[in-house]
Amino acid sequence: MKVILIIIISLFTLTHSSKSQNIEAFQKVNETRYRHTKGTDFTNSFFWGSVLVISPTLVLEDKKAYFGLSKELSAGKYPFGRVELDYTYIFRGERTSAFHLSYNQDIPLNGNFSQPSLFMISPGGGYYTDLTRKGIFVQAAIGLWASTGFMDGLSIHPNLKFRKVFMKDGLPGVFEISLGVGFGFYSR
Repeated sequence: MKVILIIIISLFTLTHSSKSQNIEAFQKVNETRYRHTKGTDFTNSFFWGSVLVISPTLVLEDKKAYFGLSKELSAGKYPFGRVELDYTYIFRGERTSAFHLSYNQDIPLNGNFSQPSLFMISPGGGYYTDLTRKGIFVQAAIGLWASTGFMDGLSIHPNLKFRKVFMKDGLPGVFEISLGVGFGFYSR
């Protein structure tokens, strides 16, 4: 658990420190950039909605189905890929917390990466633990990466994700389907 908290704090620290600010930059700011527009309202609402929205997840394990709630945070740079941390609370009697740490390669479907929104397919794989059982997984997601308008690189990611977990203990694995909205730091 400490390792996961350190990773999350490190991601926030890296993104915060990468935006260096100085006095000269503030003196040259164009005031029209901060005018209120309907587009800004939509973008801000969509961003905060994605931060607060928790994704529904269907977890299939040992011929049983469980409902879960997930939240993901990711950081990456195109074309090098993206690292993602996902936490899922699973409504079952034991092993209710699951963590997924993955690497994903994002492939744009609509070609031009200079657009503010892109449809992407994201194959990936990573490490799974529910704090008792451990395993590795492969996953594929299809979704939209959209700019939030707050700062360059801060994006929202509504997606549909499929994940197959192979357990290290030899017992049956887990299959997950998630429909949700994540957010991340993604520079182009």
